[in-house]
Amino acid sequence: MTDPKDTDPRRRWLIVGVSLLVAVLCLSGAVALFLTRSAGDGLGDRISSLAEDEVPQSGEVAEREELLSAARAFVLRFNTYGPEMLDNAGHMPDYAAVADLMTPKFATVFEKNVGYAEQTVAQLGVERSAEVLAVGVASADPDSATVLVAGRADTSFPYPDEVDQQTSDDEQQGDSEDDPRVSSGPQRFRYEVDLVKVEGEWLVDNLDDVDDGLPPFADPMPEQEQQLPGLPQPDQGNGGKGKQR
Repeated sequence: MTDPKDTDPRRRWLIVGVSLLVAVLCLSGAVALFLTRSAGDGLGDRISSLAEDEVPQSGEVAEREELLSAARAFVLRFNTYGPEMLDNAGHMPDYAAVADLMTPKFATVFEKNVGYAEQTVAQLGVERSAEVLAVGVASADPDSATVLVAGRADTSFPYPDEVDQQTSDDEQQGDSEDDPRVSSGPQRFRYEVDLVKVEGEWLVDNLDDVDDGLPPFADPMPEQEQQLPGLPQPDQGNGGKGKQR
């Protein structure tokens, strides 16, 4: 027989009401979770980001990658020069173009050293190459950042008896890659690269070699001028045993 209590309309409506309430609460929780996981602060931004299939904080990721790329490119170009860059006038226009990656303040410091670099490369045959091993953002805000760059560089010179030898035989050989050179061997470096955003572009504003015990490149030094990485001091002869940046 059917229990009379089961046929009570009020009991049935109570059960239905409780079931609907539970379902509404579950649905509300799912919607809230769904919206809070989407990008943007406002409801409209969240719904719009879902429609456009955006990744949360994708703008921050893109900004970080832009910073890393700018710092990496600068360090590689800053540490790459050699006789093959010299033009007929004894200048290195491709190396001087590294200033395009700098703020006017830092470019002024850099350009003061380019002439000495060109003279040293032309007279001593200095050559330098670099490899970036790691790069990371140390700090960043909307218009400035500091990026850490670690890598290794190699500086080489021709043998002393090859520097001043300019014979027709040398010109006929032509292939400078076969010339014997003295290498410093891979030398590790760690840089702090300061960048600022100028008209939407990240430019290098200063550079500090954290291991050399000297001020950053754009900062004044008390006794001697800053110089480019791998170059010997002006009073040093061939061999590159002078202070290196």
